Amino acid sequence: MSIPGVFIAWRRLSRRTEDLSRELGLELVFIPDKPPYIRAALKTASILRRRRLKVVFVQLPQGPLLGEVVALSKFLGFSVAADVHTGFIFTTTLKERMLNSPFHRYLRSACLILVHNILEQDLIAEKTGAPKDKTIVVYDPVPAPPQRLKEPKLGIELDKAVVLPASWSPDEPIDRVAEEFLKSRALKEFTLVITGNWRRNESMYSRVVEVMRKYSAEDKVIVTGFVPDEEYWYILKSCRAIIVLTSREYTLPHTLWEAVATRKLFLVSRTRTLETEIGSGYPCLFSQDLRDLGEAMDRCLLGESQTNAEKVAEMLEARSRQSIENLRRAIQTLL
Repeated sequence: MSIPGVFIAWRRLSRRTEDLSRELGLELVFIPDKPPYIRAALKTASILRRRRLKVVFVQLPQGPLLGEVVALSKFLGFSVAADVHTGFIFTTTLKERMLNSPFHRYLRSACLILVHNILEQDLIAEKTGAPKDKTIVVYDPVPAPPQRLKEPKLGIELDKAVVLPASWSPDEPIDRVAEEFLKSRALKEFTLVITGNWRRNESMYSRVVEVMRKYSAEDKVIVTGFVPDEEYWYILKSCRAIIVLTSREYTLPHTLWEAVATRKLFLVSRTRTLETEIGSGYPCLFSQDLRDLGEAMDRCLLGESQTNAEKVAEMLEARSRQSIENLRRAIQTLL
């Protein structure tokens, strides 16, 4: 059922926003602008003034988007729903704080606040004073692979591949993953495949190459660069295991939901957030400093952990479906 509303994102569009707007039947409006977001603000105002909308979803960050939409809602009469990504509420750089912290108070004016996990819900209440009865935990929709897949030319047996889907962001110590893999017993049987556009972080790419040379293992670590969706999903559906990597709290990486979709064995960073959602008993967790990643690889890749992974994947998929149904019911109260 379509909802009389839009989902607005500035600067960068997340896969979660694409998937949620599709699930909810919302029109997606993406405006790829940069600070100070003047063009994005003018275009957003123009769209909202022309339309008779009941609800407007915003992807956060960026903070100025929330401020503008809340202000316009007071004149145009629509409800505001804010989907709060980690970078908005858990700032780690001066730039993030300057662009987002001044707009935290506007969350109190939103009719609905979407949080991505349980711990983020507590953090938002603490930092913004927004009442908890306005917040709702909404997990990412489990992504659907393209109907047609294409085998990439990597020159390896993909069923012997351990895949690290990397965004090449600062919270991913990719070079450490490569080194721990090359020191593990799993090295003899498996190959590490690192996906994603490494040009986003050329210094990290250089460190990965240094690790490969240090261990004379250019054939055991493959950096694919960007690959199209049909090839990316072929890799995920064909591999032995997926690494879910982050050092950042209050976030559930999209890679986790890709692992759920493919029902692959997944090794997961032991952040407090991920451990809370997955359970401390999951055998394929590894510490944030990666000191035990090699042990986790040996234990999970060479042992019998597939059943555990499938049970956790089923649990997470059920939570995702239920959270989206809860969101649909909450939206109906705004219409």
